[in-house]
Amino acid sequence: MNSPPPVRVYAVTWAALMLLLVATFVAAHLRLGPFNPVVALAIAVAKVVLVALFFMHLKRSSALIVLFALVGLFALAILFGLSGADYATRSIHPAPWVAPAGY
Repeated sequence: MNSPPPVRVYAVTWAALMLLLVATFVAAHLRLGPFNPVVALAIAVAKVVLVALFFMHLKRSSALIVLFALVGLFALAILFGLSGADYATRSIHPAPWVAPAGY
């Protein structure tokens, strides 16, 4: 069985996550125009990678565990994609079967 990583690894990872938190705050208050979501998503991906590699121990896991983690992320992406497609294709007008306001 693998021994747990030293506390220093967790401390450095936590410090990196705190720096990314500050970067998120700074990016939210800068006027970056159309690049604001791109920067925010890049910072979020960096946070996810740090948490997955060090706190979830995927860095030292077997390939099967990493595969299942990636399958879970893929399933989550499908759920977000289908939810976004549903939201994007909704019409602005109410459906014809909705009862009138005073009914």
